[in-house]
Amino acid sequence: MLRQIIHQRDVSITSPPQWLLESLGIGESASGINVSVEGSLKVTAVLAGFTILTEDTSSLPMILYRRLERGKERATDHPCYTLMHNAPNPEMTSMVYRELQVGHMLGWGNFFAQMLWDERGVVTELWPLNPSRMEIFRADGERRYLYQNDAGKRIAFRQQDLLHIPAFGFDGIRGYSRISLAKNAVGLAIAAEKYGSRFFANDARPTVVLTSPKPMKPEARKNLRESWNDTYRGAENTGKVAVLEEGLDIKTIGIEPDAAQFLETRQFQVSEIARMFRIPPHMLGDVTNSTSWGTGIEQQELGYLAHTLRPWLVRIEQQLNKDLLLPAERLKYYFEHLVDALLRTDIQSRMTAYATAIGNGILSPNEAREAENRNPYKGGDTYRFPLNMGEAGQGQPGKVQPRSATPILLDIAERVARYETNEQRDAIARWQEKGKADKFTAWEEEFYTAELPSFIRRSFRPCVEAGMLDLDILTTVAARTAADRRANRTVIPALDPEAFICRLLAPPAE
Repeated sequence: MLRQIIHQRDVSITSPPQWLLESLGIGESASGINVSVEGSLKVTAVLAGFTILTEDTSSLPMILYRRLERGKERATDHPCYTLMHNAPNPEMTSMVYRELQVGHMLGWGNFFAQMLWDERGVVTELWPLNPSRMEIFRADGERRYLYQNDAGKRIAFRQQDLLHIPAFGFDGIRGYSRISLAKNAVGLAIAAEKYGSRFFANDARPTVVLTSPKPMKPEARKNLRESWNDTYRGAENTGKVAVLEEGLDIKTIGIEPDAAQFLETRQFQVSEIARMFRIPPHMLGDVTNSTSWGTGIEQQELGYLAHTLRPWLVRIEQQLNKDLLLPAERLKYYFEHLVDALLRTDIQSRMTAYATAIGNGILSPNEAREAENRNPYKGGDTYRFPLNMGEAGQGQPGKVQPRSATPILLDIAERVARYETNEQRDAIARWQEKGKADKFTAWEEEFYTAELPSFIRRSFRPCVEAGMLDLDILTTVAARTAADRRANRTVIPALDPEAFICRLLAPPAE
């Protein structure tokens, strides 16, 4: 492809025009340095920025969730779960693939991957493509892609053939390369580094001058210079004692301020590159200045997550939802990075937070143990509620009053109503609508005699343990409610949560 362009447009290889350099991901900076993606990675600050963003994003687990009526669950049975969580293709792990994904967006502004489907239209494999070989254009109002493979063959792709994640751009189609946009800052860093290398390798200027009281012939000056350099030049010879003969005198030459400023320039460029990546400078090793990200490491980490990582994560998640999920699936499933690991604080703070969450019924003990990567224990799934939820001055100390407990009980009763409705709908579709009345009758007997009363008791069990309800009353009301529901389900299609709570709090006499 490069040879064809050079041949067709009469381009000189020794002095290529700027348009050709930019098409290859190379841009000339104001310092006169040609900045390419690969070349910029030789600057340690740029390499650190790339490494931080690519590794931090790719090391977060990518989870496909299924939406529930309340909450969510991992959709481990969906093919796309394994695709993004484990391996997108037979040759790559999820981290290697997603590390490449962010690296391409940082370096070239775009990430492309060819999608392979099965006969159901489900994506089964993702194969990354080199963004520097991809052209984007519109034809007949549709976005099209033209890619050159390793063999030099040009392959056309439709929009639905590719997963394309663009970085920031102005047309919503092509993303901009961070390296290209900040080529002056990167170019200056490269120039300063090259100058420093030359300065210490060969000396940018002599540091000493040898003077003789007598004139010296050119050959003698040459021999003296070579002898001095062989003996004293280089870092390994620093500190050696010089011996002068024949009246020679030595004078040292200090480094002029403008020559020494390259160290300050290099330090400043670290801050510039940190700004380019939107990374706190201390993460690139620059700890000379204060930061507005927070006073402690924890606050700075939270700022890094909110202001740096989160936009990248959301950009990726939304594109995966759009391109990997079928239209009918997008309301039910969604991709999300698991960022809990980045939010972990010190153990004392975590334990205090868990204690508060468990004591207020936000987490069960087992959920807190799972968050700490510990196994659950029997009885640890019960949610605990404070025993002082009643209004001040009402009721006995330590006993939950019905009025204060009503919102919690109503919430549980609504879950019971949804459970009955869903089970009933499934049974009607499975048996009654298919003319299998005997099977439906058997299901009805089992459900309203055993399953529904059991579900009610399990759902309200935490309230019993918290002192809100009496176990015997709960058992009696659960059985009576299930029997009434079976008798009246065709007349009253769903359980009335408020009526159920009234019965629960003021059960009828025997």
